[in-house]
Amino acid sequence: MDDVDRLFQCFKCGISPPPSAMRERKRRKNKPKQEGAKHEVFTASGTPSPRSACRGKTTDSTETDIQLCPEELGLSTVKVNKSNCGRQISPVVFYGTPNGVPRKRPLSLLRLLHEIRVDLSKEDKSDLRKEVWATFPRQDEAIKFAKGHANVHIYSYQDHFNGQRRFLVSTYKEFWQRYKTMDPNFRHHYEVIQEGLPCHLYFDLEFNKRDNPEKDGDEMVDLLISITLQALLDKYSIEGNEDWIIELDSSTTEKFSRHLIMRMPKTAFKDNSHAGAFVTEICSRIRSARERDANFEKLFIKKDSNSAESPSQLFVDTAVYSRNRCFRLALSSKAGKNSFLLPTGRFKCKGMV
Repeated sequence: MDDVDRLFQCFKCGISPPPSAMRERKRRKNKPKQEGAKHEVFTASGTPSPRSACRGKTTDSTETDIQLCPEELGLSTVKVNKSNCGRQISPVVFYGTPNGVPRKRPLSLLRLLHEIRVDLSKEDKSDLRKEVWATFPRQDEAIKFAKGHANVHIYSYQDHFNGQRRFLVSTYKEFWQRYKTMDPNFRHHYEVIQEGLPCHLYFDLEFNKRDNPEKDGDEMVDLLISITLQALLDKYSIEGNEDWIIELDSSTTEKFSRHLIMRMPKTAFKDNSHAGAFVTEICSRIRSARERDANFEKLFIKKDSNSAESPSQLFVDTAVYSRNRCFRLALSSKAGKNSFLLPTGRFKCKGMV
C-alpha cells in the first residue's frame, strides 16, 4: 500500500496520517536565525517583485519567517511561523496519484449485492432438494408452484373433521412414503388430473343398488372392458390387454362404486379432455349396439326404482373429464365416509386385496 492509499484510509477512519505520508523540512543548524531578516517578495505570478518595500539581500529560501508587503500585493501582512510550516503534506499525497483514488462503492449497493447472493444461494439449495412437499389452500396456487419444479404432481386432500379441501404438491416417492404410513381413517386424498397434461384412460362407474337390484356389477364391468378394448383396436390399432387394468372398488350396501384405470404401456391420451372424448365415443357405440344386441342392456341403469320406464342411463359417469379433475386415490375414503377405495383382486390387482 503506497502513501496515497494509507492517507485515504486515514481520511475514511478519522485518524491522523502516518509519518510516512508526511514530509518535514530540515532546519539549518550552521546559521542561527536572524531577527528581522528581510526576504524577497514574490508577486501572485510567482516572479520576484521589481520594486519591493522590503529591499535588501534575500535570505535562504529555507527560512521559516516570511513577511509580505501589502503595498505590492494589495493584501494584509501575512506571517508564517515555523510552528505552522514544520510539517507539510506531500503534493503527491494531497493531489493523488496520476491514476487517482478508487471510488468508494456505496454501502447500499454492497448490501443489495449481498442480499441477491443470499437469495440465489437459498434458491440453489432448494433446487438441490430431490423431494418436495408443499400445501396450498387454492388449486391455482398449487399449479403455479408445480410449474416451477420438475417431477412433481398435484394432489388434493380433505380435512378429516370439516371436509375442507386443500392442495398438495409433491413427488411420487415423497408422497407415497408419507401416504402409506398414514392412519387409514385420515386418508382422504385425490389426484388432480391437470388440464393439458397427458393422462391414462379412466372410468368412474356407479349406480344405486336398491334401484337396480338385478344388476351384477362385475358382469357390467367385464362387458365395458371388452367394448373398450375393441374400440382401441378399431380406432388406434392398439391390441389391449386386461393386465393393463387397475380396478378399485368402494361399494357399499346401497351404492355400487368402482374406478377403472387403463395404463397402456408407453401410451397415454393428450389430456383428460381427449380421454373423455374417447369415452363418449364408447358410450355412443354402446347405445348403437343396444338396438341390435340385448346383451348391452345390462349396462343401463334406472335413476329411480319407481320409474316404469326402461333404463336409459349408462352406469358410466361422463362428468369426470372436466379440467383439473380430482380423482380419488387408492386406499382413500371421502371425508366423513368409511368406504375405502380398495383393489378388487382382479386384472392387474390380483393378489392385492
